[in-house]
Amino acid sequence: MAQRRADAETSASRTAGYYALVHAEGGASCTRWPHSDRRHIDHFNGRKQLGDASGTEWFE
Repeated sequence: MAQRRADAETSASRTAGYYALVHAEGGASCTRWPHSDRRHIDHFNGRKQLGDASGTEWFE
């Protein structure tokens, strides 16, 4: 069941136009459009303050 849920979340993210790569430590998923560079950003999770434009950033 957990794998089906994870697959559904990834599918929904990609349908919305996101890259959807999950951060290695969890809690973040890349919300950039599909790209070829190694920089990933989750614009929704990991923000320090409410007004921050992006949250967790990492390189693959």
